Parts: sequence; structure tokens; C-alpha cells
Amino acid sequence: MPGALDGVRVLDLSWGIAGPLGVLLLAEQGADVIKVEPPGGDPFRDYSGYAVWNRSRRSVTVDLKQPAGADAFRRLAADADVLVETFRPGVTDRLGIGYDALHELNPRLVYMSCPAYPDGHRLAQRPGYDALVQASSGQQWEQPGWRPGPIFLHMPMPSMGAMFLVPTGIITALIAREETGRGQHVRTSLFQGALLYTTQIWSWVPGASWQFYGTMAKTYPPGVHQEMIFEVADGKYVHSSIMSGLTPVKSQDAILGLPDPSDPERYMMLSPEERAELTPKRRAAYRQRERDGLIDEFRANNHAIEAVESMEVALGAGGSPHSQLVANDMIAEVDDPVLGHTTQVGVPIHLAGTPGAIRGPRPTPGQHNEEIFGELGYSPAEIAKFTGVA
Repeated sequence: MPGALDGVRVLDLSWGIAGPLGVLLLAEQGADVIKVEPPGGDPFRDYSGYAVWNRSRRSVTVDLKQPAGADAFRRLAADADVLVETFRPGVTDRLGIGYDALHELNPRLVYMSCPAYPDGHRLAQRPGYDALVQASSGQQWEQPGWRPGPIFLHMPMPSMGAMFLVPTGIITALIAREETGRGQHVRTSLFQGALLYTTQIWSWVPGASWQFYGTMAKTYPPGVHQEMIFEVADGKYVHSSIMSGLTPVKSQDAILGLPDPSDPERYMMLSPEERAELTPKRRAAYRQRERDGLIDEFRANNHAIEAVESMEVALGAGGSPHSQLVANDMIAEVDDPVLGHTTQVGVPIHLAGTPGAIRGPRPTPGQHNEEIFGELGYSPAEIAKFTGVA
């Protein structure tokens, strides 16, 4: 069955996380995505996530610094609907494939640019890796951690934010094209992806009280949320949420059989010293309880609690995956050309009338050179010259 974006051709020149993962969301809703790589392939191909992020598309290799390669790419762009690139501002113009040149060639083209920093930013011409954008955007300073001052964020927030902005911008421009008949230049960046999250919460950490650190800290020393992960019997774990909004019938301390149960309404306001006195007693009580029975008792008393599972369990290693993941088509078996048989996450957006689907594993570099460039009239010998494939 055709997907919702069937007939939309996307030229994907992006590297890293945001572009490939954002384009994946389009590819698996039916878009014909052609990954355009330099001879030898995308330099990030060895990154573990690439096996998933670059599936469901075809690949060609093109040396854009060769006149013949740039000309071949322009011929591809002449009939494309979307182009996605993640170069520093000005690079595509120097290659002769910038927005102005391609828009003149193909006025319907939606041209998405997602560099590290937006054009005009004081750092726009600097190397722009995710961690550096974390640093310059304030994210490393703003996130509470195991000590005062900045910390490294293990989640690549700038890229993960931009990953949502890339397909959103593209779809918005495609809808606008239905009215105007013309494409446009759509611009975002990793920097703007980082700021996407600060539109939801912004706190001035250097001036914050100890209560802020105690609530939000996610590393060492542990904050309130970290202290809600408990080991139970048989080396298993549970997470008991203290911010669920539920009104418990019995407190967790009463369920655990602790003397002098604490007031759950006051727990957030306890000082670190008071929590340090209470928490070891709770941990000892939790370790005496079998996980499933404890979860049932907590839920019966209106507590929000969940088993802490590993990704191996969630994805079904060593047994059947969670039934809900199977029911939601979130488990997929994919034969990767390099890794072999793999278990991957499935398509995360479900359309009832035009369902998305995985359309094949990630291609090898230039796997579709002859197929795609042959359609443009190039001979195998001509293709070999500008693709770097002997």
C-alpha cells in the first residue's frame, strides 16, 4: 500500500543525527529518499545508530567537487521535491548547489538547511558537532548535575530537537506549495534544536536554591527522582513516581511496613539530610519484596510504579518482546547488509489509511548509482567517473 508521502522524492545530503533521523520519518511514510554520499560513503557510517537512521532509502555516491558530479546532482534535483543538507552556511553555494541556483532550476523544490548554527550566527563557520552546540547554547550550563557548573549531556539534545524540526519544516513547506505552486528555503539548525527544549522550561541554575538541585539532579549526588529507583528481590528494580498527581490510599512506607511512615506530601520538601536518613530504610524494605507482587500492591493503593526493564528485555532479546510493542508494530526484524540480522525499532507514527513501513535496510554506499543515474541517461562509464566507483 502506498504511504502518505508516496511520490515525494527527497535528496538527502545530511550527515550526523538530526538530518538522517528526521528524513527517516519521511522515508517510512512513503517518500522516495535518495541518500547522496561522497565517494567512499558518509563518514558517519560506522556510528551505531546509522544502521537504523539510514534505512528505507536508496544511495548514490557523487563527487560534488567535480563539475560532472555537480552537474549530475543538479539533474537529480531538477525533478526532486525536497533537498536536505547539513553543511555550514555557504558550502552548497560554493559547490553550485545552493538554494538560489537550485530554486531557479526547480522552483517547486523545498530546500531544507540544517547546519549546526543558523546563517548569520557568530559561530556559523565553526565546526558544529552536537556537544559543541550543547556548550555554546547554554545547555551544559543549564542542566543540573553532580556538581555546580556545566556538565556534559549524554542525550544529544541539539540533534534530537532539530530531528523534529527537519520533517516539520519540510511538511509545512510542502503544504504551502499546494497553495503557491512554489518551494522555498526552510532553515533550522542544531542550535535551534537545543532551544526547542528551553521553550518548555527555563530556569536560572546559578541562582537556584538547593531544592532545585535536589529535585532535578540526574547524576551524583542523586536528586529526588534518582532516589525513587529501588532494588527489589532477585536483583530486579522498580521506579516509584512521586510526581504522578495520584492520591495514595496508603503511603509507600506503610505498604513497606516501615514504622512511622513519612508524609508523602512533605517528601519533596525534605532536606538532603532528612532524605539520607529515610532512604536506606526504604531500600532495605524494598529488597525484601518480590517485584510483581509489590507492583500490584502499590497500584491497588493508587501509586504510580513501574518495573525498570533493560532495552534487551523491551526489544525481546532471549525471548518474546513485550506484547504491546508487537501490537504497536514497534519491533522490526531487518537484515542489514553489514550487521546481518538485526532487531530494530519499528515505524513510530501510525496512519490508519496510509500506514508507514520500513522499506529496506540502510543501503551500501552507491548501491543505486546505476539504477538512479541510469534513469537520467548516464552510461555506466560516465557514472563511474563522478561517483568514485571504479
